[in-house]
Amino acid sequence: MKQKLTLYYDKQCPFCSKYANFLKLKKNFEITLKDARENLSEISLICPNLNINDGFIVVYENNCFQGAKALQFLNTAVDKDSILGKLHFVFRYDNIFSKILYKILFILRKIILFILRKDSKI
Repeated sequence: MKQKLTLYYDKQCPFCSKYANFLKLKKNFEITLKDARENLSEISLICPNLNINDGFIVVYENNCFQGAKALQFLNTAVDKDSILGKLHFVFRYDNIFSKILYKILFILRKIILFILRKDSKI
């Protein structure tokens, strides 16, 4: 039986959308992708202490992971044979470099959404 995982992300953000659509998890995971903009009330019920504007959210077995911690969790779930899996393995997301890299990507997301005339706040 596959384990269920839900990823809430900003579908309007090109980075987030590409990442979500190309995420290849191990065969024992079933991923559900949800646009955070359309599921704000659901997010606030499931993860009341998290703000989606602080980064995407992964929900697994009643646990909520966000931002760099979500990437760290996904590192354990990603198929290591895929290109994305190899990147997850290299960066590991549990060190200072990865946390800085995540912050840079987070800032780039805001810049790209500004250029595309989309609101970075969800």
